[in-house]
Amino acid sequence: MNNTNPSIEKLYNIQELLAQHFSSLRSLEISQQHVCQALYICLDEKHMFNWPVEVWNVDISYDEALLLLSNFDFKGLTHQIETEAEIIPSKFLMGQKLRIKSKGIIWVIHRYDVDPFPSNPHAHQLESNIKLDLSSGKCFKRKEYVHTIKKKDLIYIRSEASKVFELPPLLV
Repeated sequence: MNNTNPSIEKLYNIQELLAQHFSSLRSLEISQQHVCQALYICLDEKHMFNWPVEVWNVDISYDEALLLLSNFDFKGLTHQIETEAEIIPSKFLMGQKLRIKSKGIIWVIHRYDVDPFPSNPHAHQLESNIKLDLSSGKCFKRKEYVHTIKKKDLIYIRSEASKVFELPPLLV
């Protein structure tokens, strides 16, 4: 007996098709996981997700997802920045040792995020739903301040991000 939720299977298939579509369109290797992360980023403000897995509960058609992601810059998902795990207190992180290689934290930046909070652009730590202000180093969860990273860590993230993105001015 197959216990797979039909809506999850449907969304997975949509993500696979979108990955193929955007990979060929943009000459960039875009995976199903990249599409899932992009949907999470684009739908987070509307659905007020607490965790990225909640994107699997969204009922969206292929055409709706295609339209939503038509201007999404997937380079931000394929150019990830890894930092030490200690940059964020562990009480704010979810399952980092199971999900992140080398005990690091992966930050993703999306150039045209519909929500410019807390900076434009800002970094996402997707597994724990934390947003990093790239101008101040302040971290937010659901627009609530939770932590400020060290200036040296912010400078490292900015130096890596500046290879791909134009960043807001440094305020610290």
